[in-house]
Amino acid sequence: MKRLGVCLLALSALVPAASSAQTTLRFCTAGSPKTFDPAMTDSGIDHVAHLPVFSTLLETKRGTDELIPSLASSWSVSPDGLSYTFELRRGVTWHTVEGFKPTREFDADDVLFTFGRLLNRDSAFAKAFPSVSPYVVSFGWEKLIRSVEKLGSHQVRITLAERDASFLSALSFAFTMIQSGELGAQLLKAGTPQRIAQMPVGTGPFALKSFRADSVIRYVKHPTWWRKDERPRADQLVYAVTTDGSVRAQRLKRDECDVAAPVGPAELTELQKDPTIRIATAPGMNVGILAYNTKRPALAKVEVRQALDMAIDKAAILRAVYGDAGTLATSPIPAANWAHDATLKAAPYDPAKARAMLQKAGVLPLQMTLWAMPVVRAYNPNGQRMAQMIQADWAKVGVTAKIVTYEWGEYLRRIDAGEHDAALSGWLGDPEPANTAGQLACGAASGTFWCNAEYDKLLGQARQALTQAERKQFYVKAQRIAMEQLPWTPIAYGRQAVPLRASVKGFVLDLDGGIYLDGVLPR
Repeated sequence: MKRLGVCLLALSALVPAASSAQTTLRFCTAGSPKTFDPAMTDSGIDHVAHLPVFSTLLETKRGTDELIPSLASSWSVSPDGLSYTFELRRGVTWHTVEGFKPTREFDADDVLFTFGRLLNRDSAFAKAFPSVSPYVVSFGWEKLIRSVEKLGSHQVRITLAERDASFLSALSFAFTMIQSGELGAQLLKAGTPQRIAQMPVGTGPFALKSFRADSVIRYVKHPTWWRKDERPRADQLVYAVTTDGSVRAQRLKRDECDVAAPVGPAELTELQKDPTIRIATAPGMNVGILAYNTKRPALAKVEVRQALDMAIDKAAILRAVYGDAGTLATSPIPAANWAHDATLKAAPYDPAKARAMLQKAGVLPLQMTLWAMPVVRAYNPNGQRMAQMIQADWAKVGVTAKIVTYEWGEYLRRIDAGEHDAALSGWLGDPEPANTAGQLACGAASGTFWCNAEYDKLLGQARQALTQAERKQFYVKAQRIAMEQLPWTPIAYGRQAVPLRASVKGFVLDLDGGIYLDGVLPR
């Protein structure tokens, strides 16, 4: 984390106030994206940086869970629920950026290129990266999607191996953002497929102009965006990377940014007193968790994970870290989600029983690393403080925890590599429970390396069920397995709140916490 003085240095020069000639929307964000390739990341910071640039086939109506057309103007489903035919929007133009000038508009070849990257591990693009998309794994798409076919220049058909009720919803997720097949061919010809991660070309409302890591991202309005005048846009969009949440709040008060996110509960309380600031809120479709690396011999034992969970005073963490902006998590699926099992209860705080369980398991004295999140999220407003409280709780039961942290991109990379023992993290969910629940599926990038065949079977049955009521029965059973086995200790569900200048027009906070800035004007 940068010190306060460093964060404040010269930021006014990076994010100038809007002029009368051009409108500039200024967003104070928590960190730099580790990649501009939406296919290969599950980082919320990355996706916030991708949203201005790219479009998906479908999207959700802002502030709701209603699916609406995007790059697909319409779609139909076969009677057996296996084939989806998409009519693609015509007249959609690509961005022109340094090093790439498109010669054609968006068409079916771009859909085939995008899905080919996601599904074909043998492609040159897949080999340019160390892993497959974590969402492809959690949704089981490598087995689920049988074919992606071009039926015409603006028509594609996707055929599934089995019925999956979550499929359409997944097409609105950031990892399915459509990328330029023409750019892909150019990079392949040059022998540099890896450059797609630094060269974002999309059809979205803004094009990337420049990026300086840990400092600033600049976007400019895409002059021929396909939505035309449906959503007004600023001429320029500037992301000022401001790693400290309190500094983001201060900069908002000083009118150095128009929107700031995320901001912790204490800062939100102060900002609410300022008449020049308003707070946009949404239900907490998220969960803050502590992930246990089950590759470690001690943590592979379910009774050890249960004891560590029982040793954490979660009520104290809620009071100290979340204030009134969080509620106790009792399941990996957020309480605001329709699939949440409200009958589940967290294990009571019981350090005496936890110590006895650890002694019986033969692991005391136990030494561990405890990784603390370096960024503020609705699901974890203060990772360092939470880690310190867990460290103190565990010390009472004979567990010595060394707190470790890294810059956010490096933090995620090292967790994916399994370098941690236990790591604080979380998930920004959405109305489709297959997303969050799928993070605990075998092979998913959940930080646990946990694998349970019965759990995976239940997720598969939930995807194939015809009604929401039937689907919920399977998700309830899966949640009960997760809470018994505890590869994650769910900590809290955080209320989503984004502060912005009261003069800002058109901002709607999405259910999944997505920061969409098209349709938003500074005043």
